[in-house]
Amino acid sequence: MKKILLGITIYCFCVLNVCAQDFASSEAEYDSIYAINITKSKLNGVYIPKDVADAHKRLLKLTPANDIKKFMTAPEVEVCQKLHLGIGRWMIFNWNFYDGSRMSQHLKDKGLSHPDDMAQFLLRTLHRHMNKLEPTHDEIINHLVAERKKDVLSRINR
Repeated sequence: MKKILLGITIYCFCVLNVCAQDFASSEAEYDSIYAINITKSKLNGVYIPKDVADAHKRLLKLTPANDIKKFMTAPEVEVCQKLHLGIGRWMIFNWNFYDGSRMSQHLKDKGLSHPDDMAQFLLRTLHRHMNKLEPTHDEIINHLVAERKKDVLSRINR
């Protein structure tokens, strides 16, 4: 029951957050909003991490201790896929991956362009960091970019 209420709360918060945002009416206006967004430490009242380490610290602060332990002990790919529609979506919307933020720009500079890939990258690197494994950012980025390209090509070739 608690999970259902938490899910509904997160969903409602995301919907309200999206509805409250101003939408750009032209590409130039979007670029202008993006340029401003990537300089701010807060967007829509939410703190935006400046880099991967800051994002990890923020995620750990926002997550209950018992959930952190479950996350840490679960297999990486499995737990990251399961959490994508929860905390992954939360990151995408609250850290403004679609409309730009300093976090999304940091991840774009690393080679990630799709918001889903950005969220997966942060979840996977957090899991590896917590388990004291080599984070291998380039390996994760290369894998996510290759999977995204494969997905796009399969849609084009349908």
